[in-house]
Amino acid sequence: DPEANMNATQLITSKGFPCEEHHPITSDGFILGMQRIPQPSKDRIPVFLLHGLLSSSDSFLTNLVNESLAYILYNAGYDVWLGNVRGNVYSRKHVSLSPDDLRFWDWSFDQMGEYDVPAMIGHVLNVTGHKKVNYIGHSQGTTSLFTGAIINGKSLIDRVNSFIALAPAAIVPNMQSPLHYLTYIANDVDLVYTLFGDGDFLPHDGFLEIFSKMFCPREPKICLNTFFLIGGTDFTNTNVSRIAVYSAHDPAGTSTQTVMHWAQLVENKHGTLKRYDYGHLKNLEKYGRFNPPTYDFSAFTIPTYAFCGFKDTLVVLEDCKKLMTLLPNVIEAHFIPHYTHLDFIFAMNAPQNLYSRVLKILSSSLLN
Repeated sequence: DPEANMNATQLITSKGFPCEEHHPITSDGFILGMQRIPQPSKDRIPVFLLHGLLSSSDSFLTNLVNESLAYILYNAGYDVWLGNVRGNVYSRKHVSLSPDDLRFWDWSFDQMGEYDVPAMIGHVLNVTGHKKVNYIGHSQGTTSLFTGAIINGKSLIDRVNSFIALAPAAIVPNMQSPLHYLTYIANDVDLVYTLFGDGDFLPHDGFLEIFSKMFCPREPKICLNTFFLIGGTDFTNTNVSRIAVYSAHDPAGTSTQTVMHWAQLVENKHGTLKRYDYGHLKNLEKYGRFNPPTYDFSAFTIPTYAFCGFKDTLVVLEDCKKLMTLLPNVIEAHFIPHYTHLDFIFAMNAPQNLYSRVLKILSSSLLN
């Protein structure tokens, strides 16, 4: 399939849509890649989409035109902006650091929220002249807004009109994805770096092969792709003819520290979202305390519309429901039977089961 070799801009323009590339710079020096599908009229409402763990903006573009969220939003009249956090294939530049420098990779989703999200949203608002965006996040794309809003406070919260959270990832003590097995080695830094790389998350082939055979006996070749190994291989709702395209675009890159941060949260059975744990001495240097701070969800006042899946093994239903009790401004919470973690972006029936509701939420939230 030729789309396997296309980047985001090519995926968009090959469908006959216009596309712009943008490159906001974070306050700590990362140069982020964004794509925009602009409307002919400049007064259209901006909608910002942010991808999940190990992914990129491609995840909203790799289904068919009538099944991909980005195209559906554009055809509904919205000004569509696609974000990419530091370290993925579109955001591997920095004003002074090279990806070959380990300092380039010294971050997790704490910094995505603190720096990347404000930079991208600020850029959208500066270009469009609007005062607020509507934010749609999938998986870690929701985490980045949670962390960003809680760290930055009103300066970011006041710039988001509504938050549509697809498989919102924050409370994960009951995770069933193979990712949770990393908790056993999360505190052995040397072993972690040996298996996954000490900067860019690139699992050693031998480790990946063993893991794939253990946890995906029916689909071992597909699970050699870490994106599916972590996100799940239940393709009941998936157009299997597109799997080669998905596999070509994901995983799209992240830091080993980000993946280890998730492993730390699975290990945290209190069901809280904490900052990255560097160990007591470095925590003292970074946070002024031995243990990493906990994020206070009561500070997250953005109007939230959440969607969770019954068959999600990464953000299991129990954890998602607990998160709903912690967020102070949940307007709606939907629980979709038979949906896995990746169905929110790849399911053939997502336009009927999910995106139709997303359009109604966007329409109604603009009237409030």
